[in-house]
Amino acid sequence: MKFLISILSLVLSLSASAQVKPGFFSSGEETLISDLKYLIEGKNLALITNKTAVDRGGKHIIEILTENNFNLKKIFTPEHGFSADDIYKGSDTEIPVIQLYGKKNSFTKQDVDGIDVIIFDIQELGARFYTYTSTLYLTMKDAADFGKTYIVCDRPSVTNLYYAGGFLLDEKFSSFVGRIPTPAVFGLTIGELASFLNGEYIKSSQLFVAAMKGYARNTKYEDVMSGWINPSPSILSLASARNYPALCFLEGTNISEGRGTDTPFIVFGAPFVDSKSLLGELDKFGLTGVEFTETEFVPLQEKLPSYTALKFNGVKCFGLKMNVTDINNFKPFDVSVAILLSLKKTAPEFAWDKGKFIDKLAGTDLLRKMINDGYSYDEILKRTGEDVTEFTSLSSRYLLY
Repeated sequence: MKFLISILSLVLSLSASAQVKPGFFSSGEETLISDLKYLIEGKNLALITNKTAVDRGGKHIIEILTENNFNLKKIFTPEHGFSADDIYKGSDTEIPVIQLYGKKNSFTKQDVDGIDVIIFDIQELGARFYTYTSTLYLTMKDAADFGKTYIVCDRPSVTNLYYAGGFLLDEKFSSFVGRIPTPAVFGLTIGELASFLNGEYIKSSQLFVAAMKGYARNTKYEDVMSGWINPSPSILSLASARNYPALCFLEGTNISEGRGTDTPFIVFGAPFVDSKSLLGELDKFGLTGVEFTETEFVPLQEKLPSYTALKFNGVKCFGLKMNVTDINNFKPFDVSVAILLSLKKTAPEFAWDKGKFIDKLAGTDLLRKMINDGYSYDEILKRTGEDVTEFTSLSSRYLLY
């Protein structure tokens, strides 16, 4: 399905209140223009993006390309569409927008006929199951098959880049929420991830990364970017984004992950959860970079798009509020295991989703089976540690920062 998007109204709304943070930093969009301009000059361009594709000052890549008179011919959007809320308006500048979600998860050869260069610029969350990584992988492979140049504009990570965690993807459990061959949390920027995927699996000679400048692995997103733009309907803040790699596993259970509230992926619980007992159990794990407090909340369907299923609509839930206190010591997968074990121990009604969606999120059935069979926190992390060691021995050669 194709839409027509208003370039003017979009970029004005994104840039209106933007202020550049002090200190030297250049985003991938800026590097594309300053250092890789030769790759896009005089070429027909396609852009894979959504509204998160802004530079340090809040200027969107569409505005950057059109202001510099580059030939932007098509826009492809991932899950949730261009604006996450799918609002499109007319303007003097119209570019076809093609969705890469639902009936097709990548472009066809016909979609990119006449296109010379494909540019990817999307803010992701450092987790395999956040589907923008699947969009990256699938379109990279197809671009290579169709002989197209592919450029990834690198972006600041919201996660702890010193950390990777979780099981490697078992191909038997591959899905659109688990397509890239990495642990659940991969500890790479989007540019580093693209380099890894290309170097180990795709092997295209036409993959380029527009790297950031003035960036290090311990650089915080908020220290170099002018503000936060929601990448999807239930990631409503930077705090939600940072918690997401840990709390998304609750989507495979009968526990609410806070969808339908103003704080999704910050609060979690259920009507049958004993907040005090759960907090006491979690405290035993000595988790770093994160704290929990007791809370209660009421999920409401009206706060979500109509197509999004909601647990406990209109019902009071008891649980915890999660706050990342030190991103560079936060270990999301470790936290998720501690939460799942604590819920299983303190809430007799705790259950996995009947469709075993947890296996798709985990990329394997081992997490579910190990928890069911009574394996300890340390035993589960020891097993995933083997997968992480295998992954990091490969991915470390693709680090840019």
